[in-house]
Amino acid sequence: MRWIVVLLIFFYTGLYAQTKPTKIQVAEALGDTLFNHEDFEGALRQYNKVIKSTKLKTFEQRQILYKRAVCFFFLGDPEKALTDLSIYIPENTNQPRARILRAFIYRELGEPERQLEDLNEVLAWDSMNPDLLKWRASVLVELGRNEQALEELRIVRLWKNDEEVELYTGLAYYALEKPDSALYHFDQSILLNGGYMPAYLYAGSLCVEEGAYELALTYLNLALRLDGESLELQFYKGIALVELGRKEEGCKLLNRVFYKGIDDAGGYLEEYCFPKE
Repeated sequence: MRWIVVLLIFFYTGLYAQTKPTKIQVAEALGDTLFNHEDFEGALRQYNKVIKSTKLKTFEQRQILYKRAVCFFFLGDPEKALTDLSIYIPENTNQPRARILRAFIYRELGEPERQLEDLNEVLAWDSMNPDLLKWRASVLVELGRNEQALEELRIVRLWKNDEEVELYTGLAYYALEKPDSALYHFDQSILLNGGYMPAYLYAGSLCVEEGAYELALTYLNLALRLDGESLELQFYKGIALVELGRKEEGCKLLNRVFYKGIDDAGGYLEEYCFPKE
């Protein structure tokens, strides 16, 4: 290992001697190295040095804004990342990666309309990318554009079907008030990945809403094997239990999740567990 390090030192020393990198180039290269080692704070410091020195006067100098935006994203500062991307993207319309990054940021910020705008632009470049199509379909479901989402998911299924495709299909059908079709696709999601907890959760909650409480318990109990601490799962299980007349078990669960922040449990506690005289 030591001789490899020595060779690398001599290689880079020779390269620098030939090309005579500036301090700005060295700072950016160091930032890139830190970035590749996932030291985003260290990389950000180096990129900031470069930006302070260059003042981003030229198009080439402004290319570093994408790197800094990625650092801000991973460091949990999405607003600063968006500021950098708002400068970078208009000048680099042929680079989809920046729009993908911005779409990720909008997803974290809960802005589906803006997320969809960037995904549409990226898919104009890569219209048959199944992962991007699946992502866009999930956004369409979130926006209530369920028929359009189903069309998109049918296309995705031709190339790549997985548990998420089936889940989003089920959610679209459920929003269209077709619970039987929704449950079928939740089941397909589980068949594709028996450890995919969201499919059990949505299947269980659907069954609770449809009054199929025994079936709901089947899904919810399986899901609780995967995540025994989930408050959502315990909430729906508590509802199913009290509806089936198993009030002691159900009220215990509802009481627990209520005091851990599930406010919706309060109504069931008042109706089933602590009724007013």
